[in-house]
Amino acid sequence: MVKIRNPLGDVKIGKQGEVVYQRHYGQQTRRMLSPKRAIASEAQIAHRQLYRAALDWRKGLSRPNRRYLEMYCIANGVVDDYHIPLPWHRFALKCYLEHVHFVVIKKASYTFEIGSKIFEHCELETGTEGSLFSNYRNGQTYPCYEAHDLTKVQIYLRRYGVAGSRYMFTSIRNVGGDDKPTGGDLIYKQTPASEIDTAPHWQEIVFDTKLPQSVGNKYAICYGYTGTSVSYSIRIPLTKTDIYPEGDIWASLNGGSTWLASGYEASPFREYGEYQEETSIPGILHVRHPALLTVVHKRGEAIVSVHDNLSSLDEEYLTKQVGIDVEAGDTIEATTIAGIEKKYQVV
Repeated sequence: MVKIRNPLGDVKIGKQGEVVYQRHYGQQTRRMLSPKRAIASEAQIAHRQLYRAALDWRKGLSRPNRRYLEMYCIANGVVDDYHIPLPWHRFALKCYLEHVHFVVIKKASYTFEIGSKIFEHCELETGTEGSLFSNYRNGQTYPCYEAHDLTKVQIYLRRYGVAGSRYMFTSIRNVGGDDKPTGGDLIYKQTPASEIDTAPHWQEIVFDTKLPQSVGNKYAICYGYTGTSVSYSIRIPLTKTDIYPEGDIWASLNGGSTWLASGYEASPFREYGEYQEETSIPGILHVRHPALLTVVHKRGEAIVSVHDNLSSLDEEYLTKQVGIDVEAGDTIEATTIAGIEKKYQVV
């Protein structure tokens, strides 16, 4: 019991762990504080249970196991703060209680490469020449198998006649259910005749804006020339051999309002688009613990590698580090010789 003296004269008796608040006129109010013995937190309780489990595991070690742990500490310099080799019973607790450490030696990363490549093409440089001028148009259709942004096209052709103020016009249109070009121009580009060579070549047409290409859709490269006669035209090789079964070549006699079968199977073209390629640069991760048993390396659901039987007290060997080449997103699952498991996600 604790005596609490009141300045006004009377004496109150209180228990340990209580506090008495003195009011202005001597009245007293008692309120309980926390007990002398603090209540353990959940983390403390969990640690106590882990420690008891470690003691139970240590108790189950055989005499040869204990002797090996003792000699291991002496031979490998496992010492305490005073540089004295740990006794087997302390090292056994260390094997059970110490966390598995995942040490990043080289961080895994990604690189993104943006470039241009051919997505669809028909390579044709010889064939029956067709002439485009006035209201005559060609429309070469092609499918999209990989989503990308169309940036430019190339058409194998030559200019015939004086350039003057004439120009070639090229556009991309949608393809309807009848496999013919349909609708208006999605993108459009004019090329001055002076920039078109009179010798056969791959003429490059770079559009001012990119056009997204959706997988499963078909598109058409439509082009013509403002020459007034066959003497002032562009000429393109055509073939009746079906060398490009994925698309067809259509003809228009009225400036692209309607399209007819051209009587040919293919015309030369290359369709370029922007691509983004992601490359994973592997990193290096070290898994460290006084006595590792297994290390499993996973990439998604697939197992990349398994390191098992890394330590054995009966066969008297311990492994305390494993190095792994990892990529971002990989999962590493490590198990110690005491059966404690730890998982790590590579970021």
